[in-house]
Amino acid sequence: MSKNKQILLALLKGGSSQDAIAATLHVSKRDVSAAAKAVSNHGLGFADVMAMDAAAIDDTFFPKRQAGRKKDDAYLQPDMEDLVERKKRNRKLPVKLMWGEYCDMAASAGMAAYSYQTFCDMFAKEAGSTGAARHFAHVAGEKAYIDWAGDAAKLTDRVTGKITKVHVLVVALPHSAFFWAGGFTDMKQASWLDGQMEAFEAFGGTPRMLIPDNCATATDRGSVYVTLVNKDYGRFAEHYGAAVVPARIRAPRDKGLAESTVNLVEEWVIAPSNELIFYTLDEFNEHCAERVAWLNDRPFSDKEGSRREAFLDREAEELLPLPAERFELCEWRRCKVAPNYHVRIDYMHYSVPHALIGRTVDARVSAGEVRIFDGGDLVAEHARLFGRKSQYPTVVEHMPANHREVESPWSPDRFTSWAAKVGPETEAAIRAVLASRPVVEQALVPCRNMLGLAKQYGPRYLERACARSNELAAVPSYTGLKNAILAMRDAERHDGAANPPAAKGARPRVVDNAKSAGRLRGADAYRRTKGGEAAC
Repeated sequence: MSKNKQILLALLKGGSSQDAIAATLHVSKRDVSAAAKAVSNHGLGFADVMAMDAAAIDDTFFPKRQAGRKKDDAYLQPDMEDLVERKKRNRKLPVKLMWGEYCDMAASAGMAAYSYQTFCDMFAKEAGSTGAARHFAHVAGEKAYIDWAGDAAKLTDRVTGKITKVHVLVVALPHSAFFWAGGFTDMKQASWLDGQMEAFEAFGGTPRMLIPDNCATATDRGSVYVTLVNKDYGRFAEHYGAAVVPARIRAPRDKGLAESTVNLVEEWVIAPSNELIFYTLDEFNEHCAERVAWLNDRPFSDKEGSRREAFLDREAEELLPLPAERFELCEWRRCKVAPNYHVRIDYMHYSVPHALIGRTVDARVSAGEVRIFDGGDLVAEHARLFGRKSQYPTVVEHMPANHREVESPWSPDRFTSWAAKVGPETEAAIRAVLASRPVVEQALVPCRNMLGLAKQYGPRYLERACARSNELAAVPSYTGLKNAILAMRDAERHDGAANPPAAKGARPRVVDNAKSAGRLRGADAYRRTKGGEAAC
């Protein structure tokens, strides 16, 4: 039964809306509306339609749909309009799958089936009649499309056999169709930028316009109407002298080459790689580079030359020259200069000129270096340190004159003499802190903070807190001493509230603590009577 006959019967049967019929029969609303007009214009009834042949219905009531189609009674005629609608609803649905279904239907009906090439031609003709697409003439060296492939490759751990995904980034030049592709273990900002830098280096230049997809590493989209370029990506494009023009959201039809290149990589690079075993990312990228080089050298199917020839002949010389240095992803920090003229960044301490003590400075932190600015002026530059925490790279020129003659800018004598003025227990505690650190500078801030408690709460409290810590034979800390001081003060306030000071000249009040002391009888039980005997 043809599609048109099914629609007519469903309309004449009644009980369903046109939208429901379209959804049930998997046809377009336009087809259902055309069938409804045929029923109205010709006064059709259910019995009339049932008695008619499907071909007669198509020729009689839907002649326009059959115009221009050369029919062969020996071949089963595919319903191309319905197949195009299916393709629109599911863009990933292969035409070859629909052709296979058509061949099965033809075999069941005892009729011949069109070849796959003829089927594709008929499908393309129908698809072209339902929508128009504009051809874009791309200028050499003007654009580069950047997108992640939808499919992922994989790495295998040699020991555990665990599978790790490899995400493939594709950068394509639309004028020549020349492209680059490479794998990464994540899709973060660093991988996004590293991939494009490698692509530009492979091209030998930079296009004037970058057209990425609307991913988080490229755009900060606040709404469907406003798209803002990611700050890091904007700085990257500025470094290479290019402009960022993100692709339109939803389903833009002006980046077809990007989609076709991604499909090419998925089919000819990623899919074959899944039949191989890669243990490292370098192994996969070697395979990827070989396949990409082969695809760029492969001749075009519809014109002369290859992607590489088109790139070298017309596009390579139009690219912008590469900058002298690679772009380096960085982040900015606000840091306060400590009394030891160092700033702390990720548990490392970098020196700055001692005149900046107490100032708040800006630090530009990248993968390889730390640059420190004061009011926009570069005041210090260090290689970034990793590994053991609390390392102190100190530039001699940053030290005061009286510190340059000693190995460390702060000597233990300074802190022990300061602590001795508070008390012996404090001095012992500070000596314990200094002895616990392999580098004197590492103990500077803890000692300074602990001795500062004497100014905040008084030397008496700090001395008592240090005594408690020394009894435990533990290395004191600022937090521990402060908590001990606060506990002492709270206890004194509580005792003062329970025993208020007596008025001048009044006899001191005797408090009976018998119950809290554990005795069974109070003082009254032991008071003597007039006869001199105890009451009990």
